[in-house]
Amino acid sequence: MSDTSIEKGVEDRPDLAKILYDLRQHLTLTQSQMAEQLGISQAMVSAIEKGRTEPSSKLADKILNYSKTLEEREAKASESDFGEWLREQRAKHNLTQAELAEKAGISQLTISFIETGKTQSPQKATISAVEKALGRGLPTEVKTEILEETEVGGLGEYFGPFPLEDWEANVGNGTPGIYVFYDILKRPVYVGQTSDLKTRIRQYEDFFWFKSPIVDSFAFIVVRDDKLRKQVEAAMIKLVGENAIFNKQHKIT
Repeated sequence: MSDTSIEKGVEDRPDLAKILYDLRQHLTLTQSQMAEQLGISQAMVSAIEKGRTEPSSKLADKILNYSKTLEEREAKASESDFGEWLREQRAKHNLTQAELAEKAGISQLTISFIETGKTQSPQKATISAVEKALGRGLPTEVKTEILEETEVGGLGEYFGPFPLEDWEANVGNGTPGIYVFYDILKRPVYVGQTSDLKTRIRQYEDFFWFKSPIVDSFAFIVVRDDKLRKQVEAAMIKLVGENAIFNKQHKIT
């Protein structure tokens, strides 16, 4: 049986076992991927989920905190006027996410990110494509919300977060900026700056960690001043601290 299979007796598991199992299913992670996130072995994840072993108090706290963090971040992400409007309009047109994505010429994952509030500041091209597909423009209050999310006083325009697999569709050629990669829990794991985002991000594609769940999404701020980009990058790395786990090991200059 594969480690993504639904094991028998899930309802009879101890509470922590069910929490871990439900968390993993919600994140669509294999046991091996979940183990990597928790810093334990796949065998330990399997044993906990099946109720064959009790985790240490330290590991139990880690699992509970992981679950709580996910709930808090998803609750915060759901606060999006654009996402709510898009869900309502899609329902009125009797369209699935996949059908709307096809009409708009964008990915279903992009639609999902907007509707769940994960993407707070989408690209203008994405907004236009959605408006055209639905045959109506965004309400003024929704446009205002997006504009407020996009503007970063004194720096530039903010865009994202976007799903990692759609990064090329959301980054223009020659775009200079500061970027952040997030893991599946939306924790920052890498901070960088570059004069050409598309060229720079393409350099990461062969890195073992440049995939979900380690890197699940990204966001960036368009900053054209080279000196300012470097100053902000240095400050952000200090602020993010140990969460920027790949900045030292895999720094690209």
